[in-house]
Amino acid sequence: MNGQTTIYVPCDAAAISVGADDVANELVREALRRKIDIRIIRNGSRGMLWLEPLVEVQTNKGRTAYGPIAPEDISGLFDAGFLSGQDHELGHGLTEEIPYFANQERLTFARCGITDPLSLQDYETYGGLAGLRKTLAMSTGEIVEVVTKSGLRGRGGAGFPTGIKWKTALDASADQKYICANADEGDSGTFADRMLMEGDPFCLLEGMVIAGLAVGADTGYIYIRSE
Repeated sequence: MNGQTTIYVPCDAAAISVGADDVANELVREALRRKIDIRIIRNGSRGMLWLEPLVEVQTNKGRTAYGPIAPEDISGLFDAGFLSGQDHELGHGLTEEIPYFANQERLTFARCGITDPLSLQDYETYGGLAGLRKTLAMSTGEIVEVVTKSGLRGRGGAGFPTGIKWKTALDASADQKYICANADEGDSGTFADRMLMEGDPFCLLEGMVIAGLAVGADTGYIYIRSE
């Protein structure tokens, strides 16, 4: 096979807990043994945790999915021609055609599993920073009004309107205001915030900057509690 092939292996905590690091390392070792040029990108999880570690290969037809993959499966994947998207017993075809994805309209998690979480260029390519650029041309009141009219709500159980929160903070009199991102993930059995922070961290940072501009804060913190 000519040219370099891109392979995606999640670095999400759920994927790592079931051996994603070992899979990524074995892919590199097997490619070296076969003298095949590959590039490994550690992406976020697509959310199909029952298929983790999920390995995706960039082919001419699109990204093709294989999973769940263990290190001992790697040699067989190479033998089967997975680098060009060939069939394998652990293959699922094009990732975007898996019913779990085909039936979704992804908004919050639109970039999760798609991009390299550490690549700002990837983030911009897939729409990142567009909101911040618009915000920079607006006043604090205009930002709050847009958010209020959008109907945006918090992702907690109460679904509290974001515009009301921001308007309250904007109207509060204080010498110093802070934006705090609560990354505690404290609600029982919910890990959606972790998936977003690991798979699309610039989204969180951009949101914090926009919120800061809206309410007049110039300092931000991310709070994570260690268990």
